[in-house]
Parts: sequence; structure tokens; C-alpha cells
Amino acid sequence: MKLSIITSLYNSSDHIKKWSELVISTSKKLDVKGIPHEFIIVANNPDELELTELDKLKLIKNFNVITVPLEGIYATWNRGIDNATGEILTFWNVDDKRFVGAIIDGVEKIKRGENLVYFPFIYKRYVRILGFKILAKIKVFFPPIFEREKFSREMHCGPFFMFSKKMFDKVGRFNEDFKIAGDFEWCARAAKVADFYCSKVIAGIFTNDGRTLSGSKSERHKVENEMAKGIINK
Repeated sequence: MKLSIITSLYNSSDHIKKWSELVISTSKKLDVKGIPHEFIIVANNPDELELTELDKLKLIKNFNVITVPLEGIYATWNRGIDNATGEILTFWNVDDKRFVGAIIDGVEKIKRGENLVYFPFIYKRYVRILGFKILAKIKVFFPPIFEREKFSREMHCGPFFMFSKKMFDKVGRFNEDFKIAGDFEWCARAAKVADFYCSKVIAGIFTNDGRTLSGSKSERHKVENEMAKGIINK
């Protein structure tokens, strides 16, 4: 089975060079392990620095770069899936780090028949003081074992979940009306129709530098969470 890793890229100049190094390194390691894969990067209105890095990636095997005008993240995720050729799907945010071992574990679990695999992960929160980014908190999140009702009410899949294309076709597309909580709304819909598998392998590092929408605890995030629950419970 082939793995498709999708990145929605926008306003990423602070992270793109490091992320580019990570995805190239990850691709080489997946090749060594004999795992067919592709990286699909959907770049929203990229600036000159982003275009420079993307032009490098275009020349590398397994990388597909798509440039679009600015659109929402869940529209971009849907676009990436539309262009994916893999039977296994996942996302890689440009400011996060993923561990190869967890990616391989997810592939193996989906190959054996799991619908969706979610993982423990490392959370790092930074604050900015006088222009400097300072680490304020680091924690390992261990998600609960899957319970259908619990996962229909709350987001426990984390930022690194992996899922089968077959399940995506059953659940449907990401709701593009959302700007922050569309991953929760989709995972909650998925929990209604399929079981999830909790991996024991730490997936990577999720970074909150104060600009991360899903870690902002903003009023809009709260509103969208309630919107998602309303849609799911109709």
C-alpha cells in the first residue's frame, strides 16, 4: 500500500527550510524501508522564499507541488487528497516534526486492516519575549483508548493521525466551512462509523508558538467546536 503525506503550506517562511530538510530526510528513510510514498504539498499564494524551497522539492522523486491562490486549510487538505494516489493518507503541518518510526507503525497497522491510527505526541509551547522565542512548556500527550461516544464528542486523534483512503471515501470530505476545528469535526464523523487504533509510538512534535490556530484556545475555536458537535449530533 502506498502512503500519501499531505502538507497545506501558507505563510511558512519561518519554518519551511527546516521542514524541507525533514521531509527530504523522511522520504529517504521510507525508501530504505521499502514503503511506497509521496509528498503532496499544496502551497497557498507562496512568497519568494517558499517558492525557492518548493522549486528544489519539485526536482526530487516522490514530491508533488501544487500552487494555488489562498484557500482554507481544509479545502487544501481535500485538494491534496484529490491528488493523492496512495491508499493511506496523513498530514504534516509545516511547523511540526514527524518521527519516521511512528509513520511506519501507522502504515503497518492500516495494512493489517485498521481504519485510523492515532498517536501519543510531544507538545511544545513557546512564548515570544522581546522578539525571542522561548520554550515555555513541554509535555507528552498520551491519548485515551478509543471509545466511540467519547471520540464523537472530543478531539483525541491529535495532529498526526493516519487513515485509509477507503475510510475517507466512506466518511466524506473535510468540511471547508471550518477554519480551525475541521479535523475534529471529520474525526468525530469518522468515529461514528469506524473503530480507531491507538498506537504506542510517539508520532512527533507539535509546536505551538502562539500562531498555531488549533492551539490558540481562541473564541472562534470554541465556537467551531460547538458547531462541529451540532453537525455531528444532528
